[in-house]
Amino acid sequence: MPIKGRSDIYRVPRVGKIHLGVKKVSDKSGHEYPSAVDYFVVKADDTTSEAAAQAFQSVYGDKPREITICFPSDDPDQFFPQWLSSYRSVGGRYELFCRGDGEVAYRVDGQGGRVQMPCAYQDCPLYQEKKCKELGQLQFFLPEVPGIGCWQLDTTSYHTTVNLNSSIQMLRALTGGAIKMIPLKLRVIPKVVSPEGKPKTVFVLQLGIDDLKLTDFLKQKPLIGAAPVVEPIPEDELPEDLFLADQVVGGEKAEPTLLVVADKRLKQDQEGLTWLFLRAADREGQIMKLATSDPAHIQMASEIGIGRIIYVHAKQKADTWPDVYFIEQLHLDQNASVAS
Repeated sequence: MPIKGRSDIYRVPRVGKIHLGVKKVSDKSGHEYPSAVDYFVVKADDTTSEAAAQAFQSVYGDKPREITICFPSDDPDQFFPQWLSSYRSVGGRYELFCRGDGEVAYRVDGQGGRVQMPCAYQDCPLYQEKKCKELGQLQFFLPEVPGIGCWQLDTTSYHTTVNLNSSIQMLRALTGGAIKMIPLKLRVIPKVVSPEGKPKTVFVLQLGIDDLKLTDFLKQKPLIGAAPVVEPIPEDELPEDLFLADQVVGGEKAEPTLLVVADKRLKQDQEGLTWLFLRAADREGQIMKLATSDPAHIQMASEIGIGRIIYVHAKQKADTWPDVYFIEQLHLDQNASVAS
C-alpha cells in the first residue's frame, strides 16, 4: 500500500548538463577561464556520467550546433527559472549565497537560514564585482538520445535569455499555453553585438522557429500526453563554467586584513537596506572606511565596539564610493578588543 503524498510522487532525475563553452588555461596567470564556442559541449564530469556523455555523442557527435529538445512542462518558470544569483565558497564547497529577482533577494544569514532583503540589482556591490549574475537554467529532455532523464543548460547571456523567452512566449501564445513534450530545435548561432560601440561576434541560443511552418507546428502533438515531474535544480551547485574563482564570494585566497575598529554606524538607505559603516585602523595606523549590507554582518554589529579587532576581506569600488572598501568577509577576533 503506497503512502499518500509520498509514494505517489515520481520524479525524473537529471542525467547531465550541456555547456556552451570550454575551459582554457591562461599562458600568463596559469588560471583556467571559460571560452565560448559555437557548438554544444557535453563531457563526463561531476554532473554528467560517462554513459550519458557517450549517449549524447552517439547521436550528435562532439560538436553539434543543433539538438532536438522537449520541455517537461508548460510553465517556463519551472523549466527555465531565471534569478540574479551569487555563490560563495565555504569549507571547500560551494553554496548559493544570494538569490534575487531585481526587487527582493534572499541571502544566507550566517545561521543556516536565509533572510529577505531588498535586491539592489545593478547597484549591488556583488553585481558590480561580477559576483552576482543573471542566471538562467534551462531544463529539457533529449528525445533522440538513449536514456530517460532531464538535461540542463546554464546561461548568463542576455541575448540567449531574450531569444529563448521570446520564442517560448510566442509558441505558448499560438498553442494556448501548451508547449510541453513538443519537439523543438535548439541551436547555437552567431550574433553580432556592440556592447561598447564596437561590434563583436558572440554565440547565443535560439529556438528554431524561424523556419517552422505555423500549420506544421499547430498539427504537432506532444510525444506523450503527460510529462513526468523532473527533479529540482540543486540550488547550491555552482555553474563553474560561468563563474570564475574570483567571482565567488569568499573565493579569494589572500590573507584577511587585521583592523581595529575606531567608529561604527548603522544606516538605512532609500531602498530600506541596512548598511554597517566602520572606520578601522590597520597595523600601520592607517584608517580604512568600510561598508557592508550583508545580513550576516549586520547581525554581528552589536558585537563590534570601539577597539574591537576584526579580520576582513574587502575591495574598493571607485565607481560607487571612491574612499570606501566593501566588506566581503568579516570575522571577529575572539580576544574582543585591544583594550581587553
